[in-house]
Amino acid sequence: MLGRSGPDTPILQLPPDFAKNTPKVEIHKISEYDNDGPFFAWNWMVLGEHSGTHFDAPHHWITGKDYADGYTDTLDVNRLVAPVNVIDCSTQTAEDEDFLLTSDHIKAWEKEHGDIGEGEWVVMRTDWDSRANDEDKFLNADDTGPHSPGPTPDAIEYLLSQENRGLGNAVHRDRCGAGGGVILLAPTTRSISARWNWRGAASLSRRSMRKTVSR
Repeated sequence: MLGRSGPDTPILQLPPDFAKNTPKVEIHKISEYDNDGPFFAWNWMVLGEHSGTHFDAPHHWITGKDYADGYTDTLDVNRLVAPVNVIDCSTQTAEDEDFLLTSDHIKAWEKEHGDIGEGEWVVMRTDWDSRANDEDKFLNADDTGPHSPGPTPDAIEYLLSQENRGLGNAVHRDRCGAGGGVILLAPTTRSISARWNWRGAASLSRRSMRKTVSR
């Protein structure tokens, strides 16, 4: 998990002329061992589907809208559990906030660690989760737009050709900021992955990768 969800959870901001944005996370107390509920503590929440650490279903994107199993409540849960290959891009990201993971990077990683197997997950480690407590640093936007690391369309195409299960990222799964200018351009990494009924995990933390051992 990226961290404890709350009003300070960073929320990806889309261009106003592109789409409506997700609202901030809200947590409202119902009771906490008081007159409203003396024996229990609980809350009600306002929470977007893509707030904090989350799972992306293919139905989220228009190219994946026709898959009957493309929803979080209809997918085969067996597709979620599989070996994970962590590609450590933290050094490159520290040097270049717009770092892009390409198919050549993945092939070089495989040459050192072994081929990524069919049906396995791939996670791009960038250590971007260290910014999770500061929305400005996490979104990392300036006059030219947001800056964050991510994969290129050719990286997604390569992983799909290997029949991998999905991609995880500490930012927003298969999207990066200004690094590739890919948010509004076609084919985007999101449209490619959804088209092939691919899964993804977004806003992951290093804790979720710690027990993973690369070959």
